[in-house]
Amino acid sequence: MTLLRPESMSKIAVLGLKKYRQQIVSVLQEMSVVQIEPISKEISSYLSNEKESESHRHIADQLIRIRGILSVLPPTQLKEKVKFSSIKELNDVLRKLDIDNRVSALERQKESILTEIRNTENNMKLITEFSFFPEDLNILHLKSARSFFGRVSTEKYPEFKKKLESNNQDIILYSKEGEKVTQFVLVVLPHYPSNALASIINLYGVHMEAVPNLKGKPDKVIEDLTNSLSQLRKNLSEIDADLLDISNKNYSLLKGLEEQLDIENKRLEVIDNLGVTRDTFTLEGWIPKSMIEETKAAIQNHSEGTLLFVLDTNEVPPTLQKNPKKLRVYESFIRFYSLPSGNEFDPTLVFALVFPVFYGMMFADFGYAVVILLVSRWVIWRIEGGHKNFTIMPKPLRNFGKTILQPVQMVKIAKAITPGCIVAIVLGFCFNLYFGFHLNEYLFGFLNSIGNLHLPEDGTIFDPLSQWGLRKLLLISGYIGLGMVSFGFILGIINDHSHGNKRHAIGKIGWLLFGWGVVFIGLALIGQENINPMASITGAIYFALIFGGIGLMFYGEGTRAMMELPSIISHILSFTRLIGIMMASIILADVIDHVFLRVLDNGIIFALLGFVILIVGHMFNIILGVFEPGIQGARLLYVEFFSKFYHGNGKPFKPFGFRRRYTHLQYAKPSQD
Repeated sequence: MTLLRPESMSKIAVLGLKKYRQQIVSVLQEMSVVQIEPISKEISSYLSNEKESESHRHIADQLIRIRGILSVLPPTQLKEKVKFSSIKELNDVLRKLDIDNRVSALERQKESILTEIRNTENNMKLITEFSFFPEDLNILHLKSARSFFGRVSTEKYPEFKKKLESNNQDIILYSKEGEKVTQFVLVVLPHYPSNALASIINLYGVHMEAVPNLKGKPDKVIEDLTNSLSQLRKNLSEIDADLLDISNKNYSLLKGLEEQLDIENKRLEVIDNLGVTRDTFTLEGWIPKSMIEETKAAIQNHSEGTLLFVLDTNEVPPTLQKNPKKLRVYESFIRFYSLPSGNEFDPTLVFALVFPVFYGMMFADFGYAVVILLVSRWVIWRIEGGHKNFTIMPKPLRNFGKTILQPVQMVKIAKAITPGCIVAIVLGFCFNLYFGFHLNEYLFGFLNSIGNLHLPEDGTIFDPLSQWGLRKLLLISGYIGLGMVSFGFILGIINDHSHGNKRHAIGKIGWLLFGWGVVFIGLALIGQENINPMASITGAIYFALIFGGIGLMFYGEGTRAMMELPSIISHILSFTRLIGIMMASIILADVIDHVFLRVLDNGIIFALLGFVILIVGHMFNIILGVFEPGIQGARLLYVEFFSKFYHGNGKPFKPFGFRRRYTHLQYAKPSQD
């Protein structure tokens, strides 16, 4: 059962001399195998925590400094990783880095130029819009008058103009009428009442803004602004070139410094929160059992006298799932339900083996399966293979898909249903279903003619639509349900026994016996066997299983179990939906094909309509084949299987560590003899 368990964890304590704590924490961070925990209450009273050190504040300040520089510099190609063997070397490099002032000055110049460019572009747009004004813009800047550029609905402009002039005050108005909007230049002389102007503006929905402080006629102003904008962009390009030059020389180092400072910052956060005495330190955490000896050797390799020992605890460990690499895609489906607790079974392996079979059974058609398989592999190739610009889907359909699933989730689902498509291809061949059509008879006829193989002439190895075939499939689904429910109870019994919940384990044994007893009686009735317990030993055994199971259930779970007796039968029979969904898909495909074939001989128009029905109908059935089997297959496992043993609510294992991208490891693992 170790395959169905998360990684086995141990809680450890590390005790050593205070002078080695920097090295020890660094080693643990490099190895990324220990989830550091708060010190146990039993010993925390004997220890103290240190306040934030001056070194920690210095590292945090330097991290802010480097990130500030990187935010200004353009990213360039990374040349090589850097290595800092000690804090002293890191500080020496930081001290010698003297690009701060130059970068800050260039940043200020760039911000100033960008502001000027924005203002110039806005002025050009504005003056171009109001270029119908025939005079020098300078005459609009009067000490005793106010000047505005404005816009108003062309429909409202005559009333707006009349209202302005009705106040018997001096105004100057230049306008250019458009189809929908009229632009105007308005000069308001000193005696025009401000409240009257504001009222008119609000009444007619006028948009006005002050005339910019520019001189010359509009054409000349636009020419000057264009020249000014060209010069500003040239200056901006020169600054960008200077920043790029600095980045080319320093980007790899800066990214390395940022990463190393981030590592040191997290390291010092841990160091500042260690339990310490005057001469010693201690830390506690969770570690995979398989890594204990390697970690102990690494610690001893970089310090003297530091001890690592395993603590005896009843705490539930964090969860680190360990599954074969090819099956890890199914861990997402388990975490979607709930992460397994560290001391219970991890059902990922069972899910990975059973879900594809359920999925394939529910749309057992060769043609549908091939289409879904090809689409799945295309999704994986496009997203993981870096071919995102290559698409065969219409944009509206792509956008709709993105509203439902992120690209990463699409890849996981595509990988998860790929084995199910293979199962469906095999079943579709056996059932002789190719988009509902029957094509095996041509293949089998050819093989029989050349090889004397005596294959079925109708091409069907197993007919799911026949009375015999349907009964067999329903019986198979019942056996699958019995097996899954029983396996779930067995895992639950083992779980409860290992946790010391013996009454619950006995109760689950009762459920198991009751379920099998009911199934045996059901099969006997179907086979018309005598199950009278007074006349048949077999019947007596069946009823003994039922009543014995009820007794064990009552002992283990009390009267609540009596109320839930019918649930075990419903859980077993629930697996017949495998066949129900399969039959719905097969019958729908058959109806679509039947309609298509019937209208072919009724003229071109009906034939075209038949082709539309054929394509749209099968597309609809394929879409159902993607979602419905996946939802129902997962539901059968979540509800009918997981409920027998699975509690979840696990806490993920989060080791203290850092994934290096721009720097080399500081502490190598000890060499293996």
